[in-house]
Amino acid sequence: MAKNFLTPAETAQAFIGVGNYKVSMPVAKIVVSSFLAGAYIAFAAQLMTTVTHDMVGYFGVGFSSFIGGCVFGIALVLVLVAGSDLFTGNCLLSMGWLNKSLTTNQVLNNWTIVYAGNFIGSLFLVWMMYTSGIWDGHGSQIGAQAVSIAYKKTHLGFWEAFTRGMGCNWLVCLAVVIVAAGQDTMGKILGAWFPVMAFIASGFEHCVANMFIIPAGLVAKLNPAIADVVMSAHPTWDLNSLNLYSFLVNNLIPVTLGNIFSGAVLVGGIYWYLYVKDAKLA
Repeated sequence: MAKNFLTPAETAQAFIGVGNYKVSMPVAKIVVSSFLAGAYIAFAAQLMTTVTHDMVGYFGVGFSSFIGGCVFGIALVLVLVAGSDLFTGNCLLSMGWLNKSLTTNQVLNNWTIVYAGNFIGSLFLVWMMYTSGIWDGHGSQIGAQAVSIAYKKTHLGFWEAFTRGMGCNWLVCLAVVIVAAGQDTMGKILGAWFPVMAFIASGFEHCVANMFIIPAGLVAKLNPAIADVVMSAHPTWDLNSLNLYSFLVNNLIPVTLGNIFSGAVLVGGIYWYLYVKDAKLA
């Protein structure tokens, strides 16, 4: 009977070849591929916003977070099974760097291009959602949910955002490992879904998801009807504090750093140490 999965050691070795392929792609293809990943993550974030916008009053915070994680799980299925380049997953290029098959410049160049492409794809979805009028749905409550999620994310402390970023990409990169190990489509789908569900339900932070979620809140709050719904639910909030500075400084920078640390070190570095360093393939 054919084996339908790779062992952890075989998977780790496979990542070395994957890294070599990723850094050798033409820049134009990396940009397009990373644009798709940003859009795929944004689709999932918008789905989560729409599905959960009125759930808390009926089911409570915990179950609503679980359902949000369940529907957001489509994100990594699209990225890894349909195929595209996601910055957080590409943090695993650290394995090739540690193995000396990739240079520092190759890794940093790839991360920079993919990060920018993910951002462009995310912002393209912000434009789509704004133009679609979806945020006006259910008495502007969908848009109000987008603003509320963004507001809470931009009011985290640095270490709160950093450690939530660590928790997120630890799980995301483990999902990448599981998908790489799976040798059939359904195994890959389940492998992508469970860890992503766990990171959303836990309240962790993903830099690419936030490239959509927070700009969506920034744009949606400009609609007076949406802003009124937000303020009626949260009269003590200052929506002026949800701005570009709080997006970049309070959230995106520390979350990105946390994502890099857990992806490159806690998964990439440790898996390289356990299964690639000093390993001899049969």
